[in-house]
Amino acid sequence: MGRFLKWLFLVLLVAFGAWVYFFLQAAGVFLDIKPASVGACRQVNGGGIVGVEDLAIDGETKLAYLAGYDRRRALGAGAAPDPRNVRGAIWTYDLNATDAQPVDATATMLPEGFWPHGISLYRGADGRKTLFVISHAGGKHTVEVFDVAGSTLTHRRTVAGPEMVSPNDLVGVGADAFYVTNDHANVSGWQRTAEDYLRLRLTTVQYFDGAKFATALSGLGGSNGINVSADGRSLYVSAGSERTVYVYDRDAATGALKQRAAVVVPGFADNLDVLANGDLLLGVHSKIFPLLEHFGDATKLSPSHIVHLRGDGKGGFAPQTIYYNTGEEISGASVGASVDKRLLIGAIFEPKIVDCVWDGAP
Repeated sequence: MGRFLKWLFLVLLVAFGAWVYFFLQAAGVFLDIKPASVGACRQVNGGGIVGVEDLAIDGETKLAYLAGYDRRRALGAGAAPDPRNVRGAIWTYDLNATDAQPVDATATMLPEGFWPHGISLYRGADGRKTLFVISHAGGKHTVEVFDVAGSTLTHRRTVAGPEMVSPNDLVGVGADAFYVTNDHANVSGWQRTAEDYLRLRLTTVQYFDGAKFATALSGLGGSNGINVSADGRSLYVSAGSERTVYVYDRDAATGALKQRAAVVVPGFADNLDVLANGDLLLGVHSKIFPLLEHFGDATKLSPSHIVHLRGDGKGGFAPQTIYYNTGEEISGASVGASVDKRLLIGAIFEPKIVDCVWDGAP
C-alpha cells in the first residue's frame, strides 16, 4: 500500500506540475512580444468616455459607436449597486473629422441605468439601421435595442431572458435578431472560478430570433467576441480561454451553424471586428496576470494587443500582430475596429480610446 501511495503521489505531482506549466503558458508568462505600432496615434479622452470595452463603426457614415461605463466604480460599489449612481453611455465619434470628440448619444435615455458592454450595428436590406447593446445595470442582463437615424438613437425595446447567464458580446443579424455570447456558464461561486482556472469548455452562444432564445453553440471555452460577415453567411466567435477564434458557415434562413475553421491566436481572444475586405481585427489579452493587476489598480499597466486576422483563401485566417503596446498608450485593450485607414482601440477600464492612422489597412 505504501508503494502504491508513493506512486499515486508522484502521478498527482506530475499532473499538477503539467497543469501549472500549461496554465502559465496560456496566461502568457513565457510569451515575448515586441512592441508594434500601426502609425500615428492620438489619445482621445473627451466627452466623459470610460471603459469603452467594445465599439462599432458604421462604414457608410464613418460614425463610431462607443459602449462603456466605469467598471471599477460599479464593481467597487457593492454586489448590486444602484445603477443610477454608475451610469454608462453610448458615445458617437465622427471619423470624418481628424479632431473629433465623443458625444453622449444616450444622455436622456434609460433613466433606470445603463451599463453597456458588447455592441453591434446592423444594417438591413432596406437601409434601416439597428444598434444592439448588452447592459448589466444593477446586475441585470439585458439587450437594449435602438433605432439609428444619423447620429440619433431611439430606444425601441429591451430583451431579457435566463438564457443570458453572463452575456459578453453580440451581433445583430436582423432588425430584432441577434446572437449573444455567454462568457461563463455559472453566475458566481467556486464553479465560476473553476471555469477560469481549469479553462473548462462550458459556455454557449445563444440565438434570439426576435421572439425567443435557442442555443446555437455550446462547449466553448469562454465564448467572448462575436461577429458576422457582410453577407451574413459566416459567423466568427472568439473562445477566450481556448485562445482560438472559430469560424462557422451560417444558414441565413435558419441561423444554423457549422464549424469551418479554428484559428489559434496569441492570447485570450476578446472582441472581433470585420473589415471591409472580410479580414478580421481581434483584441487579445496576451498577458493575463498584468491584466488582473490592472483590474484592481489603474496604475498597474497591462499590455494592449491588436491582431489582424488575414483571410488565407481557404476559409480560415492567419493572425498577425499589428499593434502591441506595453500599456503606456492604453492599457488592457479589448477591441480594435477600422475603416478608411483609421484604427480605433478601446479598453476595459481606461477613460480614453486611441485613434490611429493604420498605414497597412486593407
